[in-house]
Amino acid sequence: MAISKERFNELLDRLSDKDFELVSEHMERLSQTSSIREIPLDDEPTTQEDLDAINKAHEAYLKGELINLKDVEHELRN
Repeated sequence: MAISKERFNELLDRLSDKDFELVSEHMERLSQTSSIREIPLDDEPTTQEDLDAINKAHEAYLKGELINLKDVEHELRN
């Protein structure tokens, strides 16, 4: 989606101070990142601890015990 600088500035003006801080931190990280986003290969072996954590997370997912992203966003903003 293309957005004009004017529209972007309008949106920035509507943010609360807390939201503005969050957005500005994200923009700072994006501006420091290379335009070519290469993710290095994870060549470390998977440990038993990793596998246990993955299995535990999968079980929580199947049971519906996860936290909704909207709830996390609400918590961060308030």
